[in-house]
Amino acid sequence: MRKGAFALVVALATAGVAVTGTAAGAATSCGPQQAIEFDTPGWNTDFRVRLCIYHGQPTRGAYAGVSWDDGGDDLTDGDRKFDLLVVHFDLQQGARPVAHGSCDLTRRVNSDRSAVFTCEAAFRQSPQRGGWSTSGYLIYNVDRDGAGDRRIDLTASPVVEN
Repeated sequence: MRKGAFALVVALATAGVAVTGTAAGAATSCGPQQAIEFDTPGWNTDFRVRLCIYHGQPTRGAYAGVSWDDGGDDLTDGDRKFDLLVVHFDLQQGARPVAHGSCDLTRRVNSDRSAVFTCEAAFRQSPQRGGWSTSGYLIYNVDRDGAGDRRIDLTASPVVEN
């Protein structure tokens, strides 16, 4: 599949539109959107993330669609919300990770009050069928809370058989 066509599939899937595939037979399946409210300085930050799997033959891909609103306190240090905010995701075949991706959103979330963003996919070519999925977790460190880095496990994508 060409890069432009994949970008369209990613954009539609992240927006919550059902994607049935392209002429090449590729499809995207996403897990449920996971909403997380972070107790950030000033206003709380509302963060949403959805793990997805692109499943074509023979290319598979794992990616994360994210969005956020609010947060920060411009009186102290701008709208800084996080010292660290990174989404990690794995493309899995069975229970075995075959590709890893990550997306450091710290600067983006600190500088934009709200946005929608798709983390770049991690790909693997494989003729094997069955048991493909995306799993992941979030590592974060809220600005000025003194708690250090923390982890949230994310809801996986559905398992796909093609």
